[in-house]
Amino acid sequence: MPYNFKTSWRVRFDECDLQGMVHHTQIVKYLEIARIDFLRHLGMPYKQMLEDGYEFIIRRVAVRYRKPLRFEEIIEVKVGILKMGRASFYLSYKVYNQAGVLAVEGETEQLCADAGAGKPIALPKKYLEALKRA
Repeated sequence: MPYNFKTSWRVRFDECDLQGMVHHTQIVKYLEIARIDFLRHLGMPYKQMLEDGYEFIIRRVAVRYRKPLRFEEIIEVKVGILKMGRASFYLSYKVYNQAGVLAVEGETEQLCADAGAGKPIALPKKYLEALKRA
């Protein structure tokens, strides 16, 4: 599966446990940061989607921890589309430590919904096309 998008940042002190490693609860936040950057990269900034009347509800998150991430490391997160449905799509993530070693793998399922109502709806054409281009 191609990972055509990547983003990176430095691990902050408040994200780490007493051993200086990223606390496992922060990883889901890392996936969210990467997902929002990925959508913005595709021309789908979340703020605009909300203004258009849509939102993506996270229906499923899966994480596999392989290696620790540490304070002050610059990490890289790659994002790719795993599969798409009529009203949902699945993203796959690979998080690498500063040495380029795979540290975390993740997946999320996003469900398109009517903003505010939370009712699932089909992906709008412009979003579907943007995701297919990825």
